[in-house]
Amino acid sequence: MRNFARVLATSAALALAAASLAACGADANNGGSDGQTTISYFSWNNEASMKEIIDTFEAENPDINIDFSAPTGTANDYAQTLMTRISGNQTPDVFHMSVETRNEIIEAGLARDVTDARFMEGIDPTASEMYTKGGKVYGMAPTAWAGVIVYNKDLLKQAGYDSVPKDLDGFIQLGKDLLDEGITPYMEDTSVTSGSFNPMLGGYYAASGKTDQTIFEGKTTFESDWTPLIEQWQRLVTEGVLPPSTVGVGADQIKQSFMTGDLAMFRSGPWDFADLGTSGVDYGTAPFPAFEGGEPFIGGGPDSPYVLSSKIGGDKLAAAEKFLAFLNSDEGLTLAEKSLNQISTSAKHDSNVAPQLEDVYQDYVKRGKYYWINWPASGNVMGSEIAAQFQLLIQGQATPADVAKALDAKWSAQ
Repeated sequence: MRNFARVLATSAALALAAASLAACGADANNGGSDGQTTISYFSWNNEASMKEIIDTFEAENPDINIDFSAPTGTANDYAQTLMTRISGNQTPDVFHMSVETRNEIIEAGLARDVTDARFMEGIDPTASEMYTKGGKVYGMAPTAWAGVIVYNKDLLKQAGYDSVPKDLDGFIQLGKDLLDEGITPYMEDTSVTSGSFNPMLGGYYAASGKTDQTIFEGKTTFESDWTPLIEQWQRLVTEGVLPPSTVGVGADQIKQSFMTGDLAMFRSGPWDFADLGTSGVDYGTAPFPAFEGGEPFIGGGPDSPYVLSSKIGGDKLAAAEKFLAFLNSDEGLTLAEKSLNQISTSAKHDSNVAPQLEDVYQDYVKRGKYYWINWPASGNVMGSEIAAQFQLLIQGQATPADVAKALDAKWSAQ
């Protein structure tokens, strides 16, 4: 999974940043004296991975120069470095925002409204929804990440299956049949928000027409809405599909168990395909099974969107808009696929994904059938809380109602 910045910038810092921006001079909107316009771009990705994309754009637009920069540390440094630059009157012309910093950045007036921008043509509405506020879109996300069930075809055949069932009952029966063959059915990294509950919840929302916004707005509760769904998910544990021993086992160790043929299925995605390709395992991918009243879904969400600073105008704005148009073009998305391993959800480009992912890509990614909990605030805190509560559930130390009540208490405290 593409793990972006987990640093939640405070509203106070952003208010200071907005005030600092107001003090900036208008010179930031002018082109250079040599007739070339320079725009600054602060990227999630390192310079090596972005080099071909930027070189190609500059070659096609010789009057535009991209002043590239990226954090020198981990991805977790991104939000803090961005806020430091903003506070110091050095706001990048183009930057990214995370789910955790989205509301604060938008409310502070730091992101430009791009709802009707021409470069937004072809963007998947599912991707735009996450970065929409008050009916206006503030970021362009032409690519997405996807978390799926990766399964060992040979082990499933040993248990009498050609593919992964798409309903929960069928999935649990598959797990029992694998156990009868002495095979561990399924594992996932429990140190983070459940990679299976998220898409199963999303599939339920999609089919039922319900939404988590009613919880976030205080119209209902996790206890009332989620308890029955957590009870369904708990069957993975109580019926032996997900072993309690999963708690404390890291993602790399789970992957290694799959690669050595000791595990039939695990939650993963394209980020692991290179390693899986060296293992010799004949593997496939599948969506997560549906809760009762739901439909199969995959985990995922838009990659961190490109954002235009609200303070640029003139030549800089025109140049920045050209850059985003290139990024959301067949050529730009082909390069992003090649250099960044990103998956297009834009109508401008169909990604050439791994053969194992092709059906999931066409049937789920391209159709917006992916979901990840979209916390409107305190995403870091709530993500840690839900992971901790599900660990207790898996270990038999909490009931589904206990988990939901704990989430209500944590959310109300934010």
